[in-house]
Amino acid sequence: MFLPRRWAEAFVNSLDENAEEAFGIFKILVQWINRLPGSQAGSAVFGAAAAEQVNIILKKAGVKTGASESMEGASRFLTMLIGRNRLRYSPAIITEIQKILDVKNKKVRVILESVYPAGEQENEIKEIVRKRTGAGEVHLENKIRPELIGGFRLRINDEVIDASVLSRLRQMEEKLSGAKQGAVNG
Repeated sequence: MFLPRRWAEAFVNSLDENAEEAFGIFKILVQWINRLPGSQAGSAVFGAAAAEQVNIILKKAGVKTGASESMEGASRFLTMLIGRNRLRYSPAIITEIQKILDVKNKKVRVILESVYPAGEQENEIKEIVRKRTGAGEVHLENKIRPELIGGFRLRINDEVIDASVLSRLRQMEEKLSGAKQGAVNG
């Protein structure tokens, strides 16, 4: 069983204070690998031979750019994933690394789904989330969802607050269906 959280923890712990920078580099390297001819989500790039080729390319690039510790850490992690045929799990690993770094940096990611853009309310929402979570930084992404009819849906990490008209209509529908079933059976 593959556990992306463990790989993510190993990545962050091995780089400590350089983890944020190395993470950015790692994401770029994964995108580069996935753009190689014949590669689909890293599935065509695997094994010790491929890892060695990628390592050589990255070392040459590092020599030209004066590679930092972050670049070296990201490169080592990428070649290890390739060598162990785990590159296909990189999207899950990236998600887990982001979660770990967010907790470490007291950052909360919030997705606001609403019919209209948040506009002036964006700062108010950020402040409410900041107070509720104790976060140092709140990153808010506003997604327009006309199907909600009105109200909003707020996703704070893994928590969902659904105050949409669509949600309330569905709840009413369930209650009416339950009442109708009770009347038919009773």
